[in-house]
Amino acid sequence: MRNPILNSFEELESCYDQLMSWCDVLQAIADFLPCHIDESLCGRISRGLIPLLLTTHQLEERSISSALGLIMEVEELADARERRYAGRLFDLDAAQHVVFTLETLSEGRCRLSWEAVGYQLRSFFCSMRRHIKSEREIIRLLRRAMDGEPASRSHDATAQTDAA
Repeated sequence: MRNPILNSFEELESCYDQLMSWCDVLQAIADFLPCHIDESLCGRISRGLIPLLLTTHQLEERSISSALGLIMEVEELADARERRYAGRLFDLDAAQHVVFTLETLSEGRCRLSWEAVGYQLRSFFCSMRRHIKSEREIIRLLRRAMDGEPASRSHDATAQTDAA
């Protein structure tokens, strides 16, 4: 029988792939503003971003946060979990702003300047890409620890964990 945490990692990777695809789309939108806005694309992202992010956060909590003890000292766990929780709240808030902006853009009633819209989209997708990169590094460390390999306590590994 497969390890349920490893199954969660696979589900999480699927969510990360979808989020990265949407980051690419948001970057394209930001790069080509104020050109034509594809209303159906904005609608699809608006309807799907929050549910995808909530699913991703649940999977992170279930698979990563619950296993952090494999790569961290007990004294570090509470702070790491608190930082991770705060990061998820920040991501969710930023996503809600992006969804609102996309909805108003597709309806032609956005009151933000094109520069502000571009900045907001870039801020979100850059932050999301950094988050995913950090989480994937943590997953790599957890997989190594689960496979019985000694966990590298290098500065880079600790820095990646702190960034999440």
